[in-house]
Amino acid sequence: MPDIDAGHYFFTAIVPVCNEGIIEHEGVDGGLIRSSPIHMVREALETLPTALQSHATEAIGIPSPFSRSQRTHFARFVVLDQPFFNGRARTDAIVGTIRGTDLLAAEPDDRLGCPYLLVMIDFDPGDRDQPRDYLEELWGLMEPELRAVFTYCYGFPQVSGASGFAEWLISCQLETTMPFNDYWIDPPALPSLSTATLVAVLAGFAAIPSLIQLRYHLWSWPITTLFAVLGLLVGVAADYALVMWRGGRSFPGNPRATLPHVLKGLYLQRAFARFVSEQQDRDPASWGAAFRDFLRTHRPEDLTGPTQPPGVIR
Repeated sequence: MPDIDAGHYFFTAIVPVCNEGIIEHEGVDGGLIRSSPIHMVREALETLPTALQSHATEAIGIPSPFSRSQRTHFARFVVLDQPFFNGRARTDAIVGTIRGTDLLAAEPDDRLGCPYLLVMIDFDPGDRDQPRDYLEELWGLMEPELRAVFTYCYGFPQVSGASGFAEWLISCQLETTMPFNDYWIDPPALPSLSTATLVAVLAGFAAIPSLIQLRYHLWSWPITTLFAVLGLLVGVAADYALVMWRGGRSFPGNPRATLPHVLKGLYLQRAFARFVSEQQDRDPASWGAAFRDFLRTHRPEDLTGPTQPPGVIR
């Protein structure tokens, strides 16, 4: 299930940061500040507005720039200075004693030649080429913020325009093999390979040797046995390839799991919880009329509103 699964695209990229030299820039007080490039990247990430997670932050009125996109579910940026050292490789204690392994001697560990910026974005794919279409759209919505984050990364100074940005970031993309998705309430009806299909494939390949023997008049017990074994082996391999191909296909998308659907669902969840609480002490005979008023007020099928704004966590 690489990159796209359950109708969502999971973009992952590791971008190298050119951490060479000293960057001189003006501080808040007007004084000259000297910083490393990776510090400038961290500063850009620290000042990047995040989701509005409370009524107090909503009053600030500066949401995440990713909320300008009606397709972005999650966006994460992580600075990778060096990989974590997970400790010594596990070995058999008896074998280590026989070999005289010095447990105080350091083992080789991985080192990065430069810092990296890990970029993870989950979004709704469109009708065009993905992820190029989304990245080009994102450049048009938040170019200044993207420039602030990526300006000290290798190759970014040569980026020109939306298509150039998409091409550059895609060159750093890694295959996402373990996406996170929780928008299916009930599992979809997935077609399954029947036993009859697998048996038919196996029988078809097993019959090929017999056809060859009939065609070239090669009937003899040794040749017949050899061809039968070869046919069965090829049939088993074909069944295995078929099962793996079917299992490797992307999980089908939920048509009601786009970002507008999710925002509407979160809004209705809160509104309905309040509605249920308000009805606890009321006459049950009035519940029907109250629920009809609820439907008219909150319009569950209307994704345009009322709904939760993107970039807001309530």
